[in-house]
Amino acid sequence: MVIREAFTVRAPVERVWAFLEDVPRLATYVPGVEAVEETGPDRYRGRLAVRIGPISARFEGVVRIIQREPPARLEAEMEGQDGASASWVKAAFLGTLEPAAEGTRLACEIDLTLRGRLAQFGSAVLEATARRMIHAFAQRLQEALESPHAP
Repeated sequence: MVIREAFTVRAPVERVWAFLEDVPRLATYVPGVEAVEETGPDRYRGRLAVRIGPISARFEGVVRIIQREPPARLEAEMEGQDGASASWVKAAFLGTLEPAAEGTRLACEIDLTLRGRLAQFGSAVLEATARRMIHAFAQRLQEALESPHAP
């Protein structure tokens, strides 16, 4: 399943890019991220808690940044497992930034594959969950960039 979403934040591209480059800090604004640690250059291990339908899951996994084109484009791959629901997720992420009249337009494309017990809820429930998380991240990102402590 491919999910495409875009939003605009009121900050210049370079400032948004600097924020996105700080992965441990950025992770604190992603809904459900409970932990993240750098394991090597452009490699991270983390935990994401999510509720899909009536089931809660806690995915343990890895993220690998595979390409950067500062300050315009970022590609990453993610993979994780939740033992309790016997589910596995894999995602390819492409994010782009471009100047907009109000600040910076961020567009993302996520190619998501889910297997196991959580996959039974179908694409409509999975897509709604992913979009809800993206919208919450967009709001948190805007609030962070408006903070006096933002980069």
